[in-house]
Amino acid sequence: MGARLSERCRELPPACFAPVMATGIVSRALGQAGAHAVSGVLFGLAAALYVPLLAAAGVKAAVHRGTLRAELRDPGRLFGHYTLVAASGVLAGGAARIAGWALLVVAVVVWAGLARATVRLRRAEPDAVLRRADGIWFLATVGLQAIVLTLTSLAPTRPGLAVALVLWGAGLPLYAGTLALVLRRLRHHPPRPAQALPSYWVTMGAAAISTLAGARLLGHEELLPGPARGLVGGTVVALWVWATVLIPPLVTAGVWRHLRHRVPFAYEPTLWCVVFPLGMYATATAQLAGEQRIDTGAVPHGLLAWLALSAWLAVGARCLTGRAAGGTTRGAAGGAAGGAAV
Repeated sequence: MGARLSERCRELPPACFAPVMATGIVSRALGQAGAHAVSGVLFGLAAALYVPLLAAAGVKAAVHRGTLRAELRDPGRLFGHYTLVAASGVLAGGAARIAGWALLVVAVVVWAGLARATVRLRRAEPDAVLRRADGIWFLATVGLQAIVLTLTSLAPTRPGLAVALVLWGAGLPLYAGTLALVLRRLRHHPPRPAQALPSYWVTMGAAAISTLAGARLLGHEELLPGPARGLVGGTVVALWVWATVLIPPLVTAGVWRHLRHRVPFAYEPTLWCVVFPLGMYATATAQLAGEQRIDTGAVPHGLLAWLALSAWLAVGARCLTGRAAGGTTRGAAGGAAGGAAV
């Protein structure tokens, strides 16, 4: 029994925390929309899934170090590990203070280790690395901005916000550099329809969480340096506009994939990478609308939260049916705990 459990921990996919981060942010979006009961249920579900996954990831890191090292050297799998950072940051915002600080420590330690492994990718053959660049690479930015969100919640003091401001600013060139690599890959090595995975939605999700993190900094505007206030305010609005602009081409790419090229619309773990950006966009939009920095126009920002919940329910239902993209059958627990195998 112990050997079987250890083997299951070894096979834990890198992005297994994707359902946690998706569920956690949809919970936050619904809380902002006033649906506190549903929000609480989803947060509890995310926390209940996070704990065993964290324990399994700990076993994998302690017992199966060779497997973990191999994943950290693989540009196609390394970035999936940033889902642990993002999930920790998302949950920290709604957890009790002591638990929130513990989650922040996990997020910082894991992000630092993964960043070191990411830098080491430069030693690999550049073209081989470039061919693997896709939307999942934006999870490095998502993880960093999740740390910023946690700091603004737990340490809303002048020193804490100064650190958060520096990290938020560092996330912007990280996003831009990742975008350049992904666009270069799409230009030189365009993916086939079956490879045009929903993970590209993280491009929008990373912009949305950068928007939210910046907006949270502006929520403590009086503690920010004077010159930074206007710069952060303008950048936040630009990021929200960019995230909004990305939505139509991402939807179009999905139509192109499933209707034009008839890729089966079955469950695939990367669908959680669609839910998270939708929830994050709804949360960021509500934050900016509440501060009267944007006008949502005819679309109530609360509706975005319910759309994110609809996406969560759709992906969750497909996950529970166990219908994987390749036609194999997964159990409900295996699909949820497995996460995105990237």
